[in-house]
Amino acid sequence: MTIVSSSNIIAAPPSVVRATFLDWPNLTKWDKRYMKTLTPLLPNGSPDPSKTSGFSVVPGDTLHATFWGGESHLEILENTEAVLKWKGVWHGLVAVRSFRYEEVELEGGKGKGTRFTQDEVAKGLPGFILTVDGWLGGNLKKKFEEFNADLKGECERRGGEGVVSEESAVAFMAYRDGWVLRT
Repeated sequence: MTIVSSSNIIAAPPSVVRATFLDWPNLTKWDKRYMKTLTPLLPNGSPDPSKTSGFSVVPGDTLHATFWGGESHLEILENTEAVLKWKGVWHGLVAVRSFRYEEVELEGGKGKGTRFTQDEVAKGLPGFILTVDGWLGGNLKKKFEEFNADLKGECERRGGEGVVSEESAVAFMAYRDGWVLRT
């Protein structure tokens, strides 16, 4: 078994960190090195038009993911205010990846922030490839650290705005991207 983990502190509340991460249609606007697409699928394997972001996926749903090392189908195991967890198989490697959003006090009395932790528990013969540079794209811990740094930058760029629900996240993203919402 191989375990890879990385975490950082983000000066934004967990709701903003979660909303930023689950805004999959806009993922590549701030993540240029790691994930390319995360697409929820219907049971027949075609994209699910009713689930365009990570807010709408539930345990048992399947995603098609493209990333630095290729592509994979992922099964959602958990999606709550505190964690998103999925299981995937890639080149014979079975892995469970978790993304956690934990509220913390920022140093120096600067208010509340988020400890964002990304970890993967992998089983299978090629598990060691996740820890070395080179084959199939490199060191997974380094990829996690780069992704976490990019997520931190985007969340803090947003200024820690108080996105607390899917509806307000959609409204925030619409405002940010210049969309007009009609009710």
